[in-house]
Amino acid sequence: MIRVVLVDDHVVVRSGFAQLLGLEEDLRVTGQFSSAGQAWQTLLGEDVDVAVLDIAMPDESGLSLLKRLRQQRPGFRAIVLSIYDTPAFVQSALDAGASGYLTKRCGPEELVQAVRSVGTGGHYLCADAVKALRGGEPGPTVLSELTPREREVFELLVKGDSVKEIAFKLDVSHKTVHGHRANVLGKLQCGSTIELVHFALDNQLLAGH
Repeated sequence: MIRVVLVDDHVVVRSGFAQLLGLEEDLRVTGQFSSAGQAWQTLLGEDVDVAVLDIAMPDESGLSLLKRLRQQRPGFRAIVLSIYDTPAFVQSALDAGASGYLTKRCGPEELVQAVRSVGTGGHYLCADAVKALRGGEPGPTVLSELTPREREVFELLVKGDSVKEIAFKLDVSHKTVHGHRANVLGKLQCGSTIELVHFALDNQLLAGH
């Protein structure tokens, strides 16, 4: 029996995965959590064979959580879940110690296959992730989804500037900054500015890191 823990702040996604995996005789979902903090103690336990971790969570990114877990449990096995399949996102997950990578476009059978593979000591990359890694896109970056202005807003946000300060520096309205901020958070799968800072730290995008 492969024991699975799901960590995703979207209850619809989490419950859907739980129902799907529950249909398989050799898989059992033993825990469901909406944040890294809630899941931490359970994931440290010996009765977890594989975790499915969303990258974007309200308190800490899935990649940061995975790195901390592997410091405590070097053999910890996890599948990282993301809406993105760019080479940089996939590589960041593998560098953090992920044994599998799925996008949220994956089909039900692919989720089951990934959990079985990772839960029995193997690895699994969805077709989109494999294609991204083999694509050889020149100089991919985790910020490639952002427009030049969104990149500016991102850099100022992670430095700690407020919306008011950013509006003054860029000579635009507060409403415009809020719009750019929303786009940045959406494209980078972050739920808040704090999570955006975690994202920047995870991907070494802050000066001095």
